[in-house]
Amino acid sequence: MAKPEILILSSWYPTKDQPFLGNFVVRNAQLLQQRYNVTVINTIPSATTSTLTVQENKTNGYREILVTHPRGKNAYSKKRWQKKALKRAFLKTNHFDLILGHVLLPKALQFVIAKKHFDCPLILVEHGSYYREEKLSNWSRLQKYILQYSRKYFDEVIAVSDYLKKDIQSSFPSHHIRVIGNHIDTNAFDLNDSNAKETTEFLHISTLDPATKNPQGIIDACSILDKKDEKFHLTIICDEDYSEWQAEVHDKGLNKHISFKGPLSWHDLVPYYQKANAFILNSIYESFSIVVAESWATGTPVISTSVGIASEIDPAYGIQIEKNNPESLADAMHTMILKKNNYSPKQLRDRAMLFSEEFILNLWTKTIETHVK
Repeated sequence: MAKPEILILSSWYPTKDQPFLGNFVVRNAQLLQQRYNVTVINTIPSATTSTLTVQENKTNGYREILVTHPRGKNAYSKKRWQKKALKRAFLKTNHFDLILGHVLLPKALQFVIAKKHFDCPLILVEHGSYYREEKLSNWSRLQKYILQYSRKYFDEVIAVSDYLKKDIQSSFPSHHIRVIGNHIDTNAFDLNDSNAKETTEFLHISTLDPATKNPQGIIDACSILDKKDEKFHLTIICDEDYSEWQAEVHDKGLNKHISFKGPLSWHDLVPYYQKANAFILNSIYESFSIVVAESWATGTPVISTSVGIASEIDPAYGIQIEKNNPESLADAMHTMILKKNNYSPKQLRDRAMLFSEEFILNLWTKTIETHVK
């Protein structure tokens, strides 16, 4: 029996200029290609081209069709070029049994065009953080239209965490919302052996976006601990420009406690997880947070705000802290310095297995089988 054909479209997908944008979609495609024939189509606006160009790759086990098109001078021309690019990609294909559309905004209308063209089921896979109450009220008329028009074409909606599911329910009142998390390569991680060290090692990995990741609160918490003469060190890893934060750390005399690394490849992150006593997540919002799952895979507890898969932390897996509260984070770091040996690496690793390739792939298989006969 031939493998089902799966088409993946996404509002976020890596490009030459933004190599980390939507890398979770790449991981999803790599996972599904183990059991299905997977094609990813991505349309890429460019200010430096006046024609359509098509690049077709066979990469990471799946097929990739990239169509670069003119950006367009106004909303109408942008939409027209996007439709042309998508139809050009369709000429490279025959049929699909199922479409997965990752992230509603801004490309959900493309998902609908593909559904109509191939006459097959369409599943929305949502990762976005824009459904929370304070963001929903700021949606533009166009964004509201995209939601209202496209949602009637979704055969199912998937959220990557229970935390995100709660936020999107009001936007999809007539849909069953299934939860399937992102996956991690648990085989890449071994249990750490960091508890024997005198200096407590903390780790933070993020874009350091002030609006969502709140790095300022992390630095402020370290300042509080510095005044108490605590023995600790924090490694901050970031793929973006962190010079501004590095300068603030220097100005506050925290260089002995905080160092910066990055950008690093995904595999190069593993040793940093394995030498950490605890991972710090101080975010205002996360729809999933892959770094939490990866920390647990190394037997490393987390200190986290109530977001994503860390929205309700069992004390066996780490410490919950208040959002926008450096004192709360400093207290948790102090507790971890005193009690870092109180966690069971095996128990933490077992928690991470809920996001292993095998576990998540089986969830996807059950879901796909309900739509593909």
